[in-house]
Amino acid sequence: MLRTRIPGGLLNPPQLREIASLTDQFAHGFGDVTTRQTIQLHWLRIEQFPEIFKRLESVGITSSGACGDIARNVVGCPVAGMDPDAILDATPELQAVDAHLTNNNEFSNLPRKYKISISGCRIMCTQPDINCVGVFGLERGKEKGYGIKVGGGLSSAPHLAQTLPVFLKPEDVLPIVHYTSVIYRDHGYRDKRARARLKFLVADWGADKFISEVERVAERKFDRHSEFVFPEDPESDHVGAHAQIQKGFYWVGICLAGGRLTGAQMKIIADLSEKYGDKGKVGIRGTNKQNLIIVNVPEKNVESLKKDLVASGLVVEPSNFRKGCVSCTGIEFCNLAVGETKNRMIRLVGELEQVSAHYKDKVRIHFSGCPSSCGQHQLADIGFRGATRTVDGVKKECFDMFLGGKTGADARFNVLIQPKVPYEEVHLYIDKVLRAYETKKSGTESLTRWLGRSSKDDLKTIFADANGAAS
Repeated sequence: MLRTRIPGGLLNPPQLREIASLTDQFAHGFGDVTTRQTIQLHWLRIEQFPEIFKRLESVGITSSGACGDIARNVVGCPVAGMDPDAILDATPELQAVDAHLTNNNEFSNLPRKYKISISGCRIMCTQPDINCVGVFGLERGKEKGYGIKVGGGLSSAPHLAQTLPVFLKPEDVLPIVHYTSVIYRDHGYRDKRARARLKFLVADWGADKFISEVERVAERKFDRHSEFVFPEDPESDHVGAHAQIQKGFYWVGICLAGGRLTGAQMKIIADLSEKYGDKGKVGIRGTNKQNLIIVNVPEKNVESLKKDLVASGLVVEPSNFRKGCVSCTGIEFCNLAVGETKNRMIRLVGELEQVSAHYKDKVRIHFSGCPSSCGQHQLADIGFRGATRTVDGVKKECFDMFLGGKTGADARFNVLIQPKVPYEEVHLYIDKVLRAYETKKSGTESLTRWLGRSSKDDLKTIFADANGAAS
């Protein structure tokens, strides 16, 4: 497997075209967009890597730091610098941090993987709640700057990040990330890998001690700030066709079920972006919901671009189910997984579009093949974690079903409600949840809010008939 490093998900057409060529030549013709805005290829052989590295390097792409105990790909808002509602464009800060940490021997042997998000997006689409370091847009009166969260992370011991009590000017971002990295390198736990993530150090120290230690090492103070308002619905993606802040230009999102696409589709997206995008400014952006966005499209070209994308089998006006789905690699390629996720997600979208066509509102459905939570199932309205069950002496795949996760305001991880849902019946169990919500919601209350206020016992009653039949 090879995972590229694409800071902020920013690609140009020649880069995506080269990845498409490598995909067709070495990776059995398909790849996956990841939740960290990169593209991941499988089926590669070790003797092929010198050529693969050389060809990626020829278009300005590296895989350095995409895996390992090191700073991973720095993620950002995919429409940074283009979103009219953004607090500010964090691209300069993101690129500065990425350049500082990539191939920097000072941080080449961290206790564990180290994940950073930097964004000025008003809805905080880059999930600062679950990153080791999450820099987010912040307003102080009329002044625009950043806040920072530290110590987030998922896996089998999930932690929500803690907000440090500071207001950062743009020029403060690189220093505070640098010294946070120093603290993690020097004080992060190394005795047990299961407790080596930054989240465990932050949980033990707390936000006040952590910022004090950062300031001690940095030999400077950061402006104190205590008023933070977090968005109600940050778990959104920027798919669809939307007007940019640049007058007369749009971005157009392409929605991929579980992030999977073929080399041929990558090439089509690269070609169409050049055909319809503004010459010299066109770009493709990966999103953390495993989708792609074409940016800087003149308004007069939007409908033609959408028509050609659809004619190529790509989806630009997704259903609510396709728009809200995220999936890890699963048992197809991951030796930790106990469940198939990627292909199950692709199939699930079609099933829900039929069985649950009555439901028109937003829903977030995530699949992880194991407790590592690479599919971020703990954040979803409806999350699934791979499991197994034995039927007539035969071990079969199934999923544990979790309900009620969210980030932003009132952030929380979801809770296990229904264990061991049969693989082939996942869509039916989801429909039970959706029908219960439609019956019991209060007014225009969202699914996320309804799940959050419902007790665990109340949610369990949704499946009383199924559990009764099973017993």
